[in-house]
Amino acid sequence: MTERYSISIRDRHGFERTIPVNRPLVLGRQSHSDIILSDSMVSRNHLRIEPLNGEWWVEDLGSSHGTYLGETRLQRMLWEPGTILRLADGAYYLTLKAEPAFSSEVNLQAILQTAHLLTGEIELDDLLEQTLERLLTISSTDRGFLMLPEAGKLEVKVQRNLGSDMEKDIHLSMSSVKRVFEQGEAIWIHNVTADECLMAQQSILDLQLKTILCIPLTVQGKCIGVVYLDSRRIVTEPVDRSTFEAIVSLCAIAIERTRLAEDSLRNQVLATVGQVASSIVHDFKNALFVVAGHTQMLGAQTTDPKIQHHVEEILGAVERLSQLSTDVLDYAKIREPQREEVDLASYLGALIEPLRLRAEELGVELKCAGPKCSFDLDKYRFARVIENLLANSLDAMGEQTAGFVALSWEREYNGIRLTLEDNGKGIPKKVIKRIFEPFFSYGKVKGTGLGMATVKKIIEEHGGTIDVTSENGAGTKVTFTLPDPSLPCGANEDTTGLIKALDLEVS
Repeated sequence: MTERYSISIRDRHGFERTIPVNRPLVLGRQSHSDIILSDSMVSRNHLRIEPLNGEWWVEDLGSSHGTYLGETRLQRMLWEPGTILRLADGAYYLTLKAEPAFSSEVNLQAILQTAHLLTGEIELDDLLEQTLERLLTISSTDRGFLMLPEAGKLEVKVQRNLGSDMEKDIHLSMSSVKRVFEQGEAIWIHNVTADECLMAQQSILDLQLKTILCIPLTVQGKCIGVVYLDSRRIVTEPVDRSTFEAIVSLCAIAIERTRLAEDSLRNQVLATVGQVASSIVHDFKNALFVVAGHTQMLGAQTTDPKIQHHVEEILGAVERLSQLSTDVLDYAKIREPQREEVDLASYLGALIEPLRLRAEELGVELKCAGPKCSFDLDKYRFARVIENLLANSLDAMGEQTAGFVALSWEREYNGIRLTLEDNGKGIPKKVIKRIFEPFFSYGKVKGTGLGMATVKKIIEEHGGTIDVTSENGAGTKVTFTLPDPSLPCGANEDTTGLIKALDLEVS
């Protein structure tokens, strides 16, 4: 049974008070102590108590007059309920007390602890880690993962105590997990052994699972993700179901709030870029035009090789600055794609062809393959997407042996999915989080830092989404989807969730 703890504090005059405890505390004379003991014999920081794996430990913080158990001065020890400690030669007597906690207290405490996720500023990845850890602790389960939608499909963002092939490591198939996301209906199996049908399934016996929870993360009726938890033990002391689902909803709100905050920050950056572009970039380009014109005039009046060298250097610098100005203006503008039908095989093949010589010099094989199909897109704008991604992949190769860069595509019922994959040096996880930020550059000596930001913007102008997965030293995979513009509004939404009632499938 869940217990609540308190400390009884009795001073040398016989006055006694009881203080509930549920977290680490420092007792001492100074005003910043968690529990203030005003007797002058007590040190400023006298004693620390802390919970650890369901037990309480006490540690003397080097006090002048000590902390005693009987006649023995202690440094650090396990503090059993009912044990009396003597502080500062009898200035205070402390007793740890334990008693059963009412379920309402347990539920309220769990909700208040989870509410901390809604306060303060935190990055999304860190929040997801804390969310899963919190849900595992509150539900008393052992393993789990949290999924969010990316590029039109659910992706595992964080997991605990599961192998790389999670579908073999859990009872539910991933299709069942996805149906929880689509239908917004939880799977709540508190005691598998009470269900004869489930106990007859071999996967249950193999995994020895006793508790299975799969719950949608919902905010204002919209499902933003799903969390899966399980245990090989029958969970006997969780918060009740309604409270736990309320806690999951708090987590969902925290996640959505953080995502919106990050999106808002990106929008503010975009707005700032637009303001800068409109106020100075045009004037800057005009000044560059004047510099280039006068430099060319000087170059035309002499054949001196030294002067010609300086002329070329100036014109090269002007060209780079002009390109930067163009990129800023291009990124800041909101454009409606000028779509036309293109045959993907010939269109994408033509974009790859100019890079084959450079790929051969690097020892990299360029691949371009996919089914024959046509698609409506802005072929001039979209060319920048492919060219930018291909250039990034080739830059990532370095001295990679047997390197490859593969561009592929496939038709989906509501559009197309394109994939660009390489086996280059990869991208660190912390960098991936910032890869679409304007003016952020990684691994390049030259560059404007607007390449991937522009790629994402062009894809979003086409109504699509983009996702980057990478492993340091093992390559990068960029996947982006484009919806078919010929479909009526709303036809792009996945209706596969409107299938038969949720069932449990054997993995």
